[in-house]
Amino acid sequence: MTEIDLSRLTLADAAAQIKQGTLSPVELVKACLAHIEYLNPALNAFLTVTGDEAMEQARYAAEAIRRGEDWGVLHGIPVGIKDLIDVAGARTTAGSDFLRENVAQEDAFVVQQLRGAGAIILGKTHTHEFAIGATTVNPHYGPAHNPWNVDYSPGGSSGGSAAAVAASLCLGALGTDTGGSVREPAALCGLTGLRPSIGLLNTQGVIPMTPSLDTVGPMTHTTLDVALMMDALDPQSASGGSYLDHLSQPADGLRVGLPVDDFFWLESNLQVVAAVRGAVDRLADLGLPTVEIGLPMVEEIRGIAGVIALSEAAAFHKERLESEPERFGADVRERLESGMAQRAVDYIRALRQMAAWQWELRALFAEEIDVLAMPTVPVASHPIDGSTGSEAVRQLLRFTYPISLSGLPALSIPCGFSEGFPIGMQLVALSEKTLLRVAHAYQRATDWHARRPVL
Repeated sequence: MTEIDLSRLTLADAAAQIKQGTLSPVELVKACLAHIEYLNPALNAFLTVTGDEAMEQARYAAEAIRRGEDWGVLHGIPVGIKDLIDVAGARTTAGSDFLRENVAQEDAFVVQQLRGAGAIILGKTHTHEFAIGATTVNPHYGPAHNPWNVDYSPGGSSGGSAAAVAASLCLGALGTDTGGSVREPAALCGLTGLRPSIGLLNTQGVIPMTPSLDTVGPMTHTTLDVALMMDALDPQSASGGSYLDHLSQPADGLRVGLPVDDFFWLESNLQVVAAVRGAVDRLADLGLPTVEIGLPMVEEIRGIAGVIALSEAAAFHKERLESEPERFGADVRERLESGMAQRAVDYIRALRQMAAWQWELRALFAEEIDVLAMPTVPVASHPIDGSTGSEAVRQLLRFTYPISLSGLPALSIPCGFSEGFPIGMQLVALSEKTLLRVAHAYQRATDWHARRPVL
């Protein structure tokens, strides 16, 4: 396989070719490892590469195929794992100085699920320190870089996973999403990234940021690829039909809610606004009518997100923060100190407001809409220099954090470009399968997801 072939290969393409016998897992893993060796020095997408183990797994996968065995939907597919998620025998640093030599003794639950479906682990991808940030600008391991322009951030905290998939270093990757850490980097790197419903996927073996909001989700090029990964990750996926089966169901007739609130539009890049509104119009052309709606609580919810997220993060890191604060990066230390300063009464009030927000959104879906559409991020991208300040982070997570507090699943899909950088549209629904069905209909009618950076 050549590098040109790899740069255009989706996870679904590779899975089909492996099953047909026209592509060997050994050949595919060799190509990915060669790509990593060539591009990772410029991208810093992988912190740890487990090349020998991956090649051994690939040989086992190839032998199994020759014996007529089928390990599952990801048989022979090479993937990356965010360095917040345990992989047995590999370091889990969480992008921190504290855990440089922390070697996991067993796989996280989600890694077990991927392996059970035949996936091959290539290594651990870069993350913002302890996932407490939106840029993957890391003082301990250097910044991750956006494949569309290496002077720009891939977003975060799952920026390494996003950069790795966008640059075809692997065919899919896992990230974690608390306030937007799958969706935001997916948008900035031109990927499809899913934040599942809170509690859908077991987070055993994942270092927490904010336990009440943390999720694990896949990042790939297409909705079809996400469906394949979710069929592997979700042990209950066959109940009511697999994720893959649901993609073939028609989406026409589903109502798309478009917020009219200034919150979503006045401070967004004009090209982002045009791209997202154009994508909603395209969905209408496909038979999904647009319903204009208001979300009056969204500004208030945005304000309480930090209270919940940083209070819980500070509680988890309290001993480290008190004993060795200098070992944290400056931006992360500032956020944790802010969390330590929160009062219990404010945290409880924030939880009550979050519950009210969840009730409001569920009522909206019950009465008026089937899917909600908005920008994922108000800007297309941002330079690495000067991107870690609190105001920059608030801007990047402006539209994702309120949805995180809803508890509902959300998906970012590519819907345009601004000055050479991808633009993402965030979709929200009551179920992952509805989200994927709508997104798949959009991707069959457009080609934004098929575009790749020139490397």
